[in-house]
Amino acid sequence: MILNIKILGIISTVLCFKYASSIFCYDCNSAFDPRCGENFDPFSLGVVNCSLRDPPEHIVEHVEPTFCRVIKMEIYGKVRIVRQCGFLEEDNGEHTCKKQTGNGEVYTTYCSCDTDLCNAAVKPEQQMALFTIIAAPYIIKYILA
Repeated sequence: MILNIKILGIISTVLCFKYASSIFCYDCNSAFDPRCGENFDPFSLGVVNCSLRDPPEHIVEHVEPTFCRVIKMEIYGKVRIVRQCGFLEEDNGEHTCKKQTGNGEVYTTYCSCDTDLCNAAVKPEQQMALFTIIAAPYIIKYILA
């Protein structure tokens, strides 16, 4: 009986290991939910476990989502922001922001990041600024102590 419980525990651990290494991202589109826009409130929207998401239809091969992304589209003065799990890495493997300009007044910024819930901000610099503001009192206290 004890042996069966140990075997069941080992099997459960092995099966759950895949999900232990998953990334969590915000998943929303400002076209359908204005809370997802530029004045994003991360506490008002749900979080998704990206390992439980199916890849988009245009991805033929099986690829695991390993990062989060934010896509900001400015089309003729209107802004749309999409936050989602990322499936296909950049060729260089770096997680940065990339801007593209289309025909006319079409501008798109793609930002990717590889930590849980990192797609709350449109730019990584915003996350660093937030971290600095939060951490500053603790750092100052540590230095002065």
